[in-house]
Amino acid sequence: MSSPISSFSKLSITQRMQSSRGHARGHSGGKGKGKAVPIEEEDEPSSSEESSDEDSNGSDPDDEGPDEERVFALDHCRQHGTRYAFQIAYAEVERYSIRISTTDSGRPTCSCKEQGNCPHILWFLEQLSRTRSLAVEDEEANVTPYEHISQLGLDNVCEELHWELRQGTDSDTEETQWQLKKAYSTPEAGRQTRGVIKERLKTVRDIMATFSDIDTDSYRQDLFESGDDITMGPILVKRDLEATVAKILILDDSIFHHFQTLVSRNVRATEYFNKMGSKAKTTLDLLDRYCEVGPTSGQHDLIQSAQTLVDIVNSISMNVAERQPLSPASRSEAAKALISILSTVVRDRNHDVYQNTTWPRRRPHGEPSIDRNLYERLIGTTSRKSPAGGNFVIQALQDLPEARHFVEELEEILALLGTIGWGPAPQAYRDKLGGLITQLKGASGVTFGKRPAGSLDRKVKRMK
Repeated sequence: MSSPISSFSKLSITQRMQSSRGHARGHSGGKGKGKAVPIEEEDEPSSSEESSDEDSNGSDPDDEGPDEERVFALDHCRQHGTRYAFQIAYAEVERYSIRISTTDSGRPTCSCKEQGNCPHILWFLEQLSRTRSLAVEDEEANVTPYEHISQLGLDNVCEELHWELRQGTDSDTEETQWQLKKAYSTPEAGRQTRGVIKERLKTVRDIMATFSDIDTDSYRQDLFESGDDITMGPILVKRDLEATVAKILILDDSIFHHFQTLVSRNVRATEYFNKMGSKAKTTLDLLDRYCEVGPTSGQHDLIQSAQTLVDIVNSISMNVAERQPLSPASRSEAAKALISILSTVVRDRNHDVYQNTTWPRRRPHGEPSIDRNLYERLIGTTSRKSPAGGNFVIQALQDLPEARHFVEELEEILALLGTIGWGPAPQAYRDKLGGLITQLKGASGVTFGKRPAGSLDRKVKRMK
């Protein structure tokens, strides 16, 4: 068995200022000293072993000094069958004082009283070496730590190393809370696989798009789809905050994982599905504008708009699968966006869009109605020219049991499809929708009588 603390080699202690130390100290029954037993061990310890551990590791809580600080962190977790396993790291904070002055030849001394350069001094000098030097290259080796700090200025050293600089003696009354921080390893240069880099780029793009009005697929194509290696070159990109932040998230594991926690998978997914619903509405607005003024507003004719709606539906379906696992709330947003699109096409888009145009449109000879009626093109035809293939929205809803919240809306749509003008929807499509409704009712296990709070409000939610 490997050493029980070997897994903790990537954990470091960081500090942050708080008004209370309550969480900095451990709150477990014992002091947590002694040998830790890895929880991946499959065999359960016997009661005698547990008693032995308590006798050897436990001690009188009164022995704990008033200034002792205990910090904890989770190293990793995993599942063994029906058991959840968590590996926890534990440390106690000890403080040492390092002094540098001209009386000691500009060299540091440590309160630990070890001879020569103790580990504390070696760590301090390694940190100090990360700051820029103002000395000439030939003279750098002869510059003492004191001279180095004096040349840069203590304020600048602290700023570069993110050290807290206190002023006066009053600030010593502030209490410091410590926490263990896991240092995520970064693959060595040249060893990162294309898959690892691609996945990180995809996540960073998704995180940053969440803060934007643009959906992930369209966000900063110049940055994420240019073909150039975004990790090359300086991190600071002048006059481009987004590019700079993107590079930091890609290259700095700690910041990346922090953002990944703040902007979680479900937050990003929910935002994406909302944007897809808005994108569908924008597509219909552009079609209306095209019908009003013609190609001067862009090539947003009915054929192009129908394809865009199909692409949006497919994109929602694909993201539901690729973003797993998702919370029921996020999946419900996906279902809501899909049913909103379906409802709009059935209720509001069953007409000849070019019938009342005022600009000189040249109607192609023998133009079929599916090129002029959005509903018919997406739902009301069995023609191979239909980009939806007779499954518009239905297939995307198959794996979303959360659509049960909107089953009444689907039932109303199904009723309309049987009596709608320009001919009812194909029987095959109505059968599929009816089967979906039956499936959703079975999944819910409740009777659908009253529209639930999450259902679509056609007066507010429905796209015109």
